[in-house]
Amino acid sequence: MSIPRPGSAAIRQPGPVTISLIFLLFGAIWTLFMLFLLPSVIRDPLYTSIFAWKDWVFLVIATLLIYGLIRHYTGTLSTSEDRYRTLVENAGSIILAMDREGNITFFNRQAEEFFGFPRREILGKNAVGTIVPATESSGRDLDQLMHDLLTSPGQYLKNRNENVTSTGKRVWVTWTNRAICDETGFPIGVVSVGTDVSA
Repeated sequence: MSIPRPGSAAIRQPGPVTISLIFLLFGAIWTLFMLFLLPSVIRDPLYTSIFAWKDWVFLVIATLLIYGLIRHYTGTLSTSEDRYRTLVENAGSIILAMDREGNITFFNRQAEEFFGFPRREILGKNAVGTIVPATESSGRDLDQLMHDLLTSPGQYLKNRNENVTSTGKRVWVTWTNRAICDETGFPIGVVSVGTDVSA
């Protein structure tokens, strides 16, 4: 499960092995092409053989170099992601994310403890009907509020509304909301940080 970052979308990137194999495949096709093309143009077999082996050596060295660089780069990203995950999981605030339909896509440890829903049960379910009642005790339509929040997150950078725990207890939470956007800047969800203000 990826941790959402406001303003960006989690895009699955190919790993170092995949990228290296793709490079190796195209390089091998080129080398084989040159190996069979050269004999029809150059009649000296010794020159053709040396030229072909030179390409193979270059291809192997270049592949290993690319693999090493990608491995180093993705390793650095993994370390950064681990630190970010630790921070989010151990934060004293409720942190969750939803897609544009209101389905919960991320639920940190504090959210689990506060709402009483195990992560495996809540992920993929809609916020309305689980942690958000359709109607607030005051009569306010929270279903409409959630719709507005998800379609226009910039209008709800901060809001306070009633929520509900797994036991049915009504609680009040102040939420700070930020849009999760794709690579074009289009909002595809919301990440929300909540603070219990029931007392």
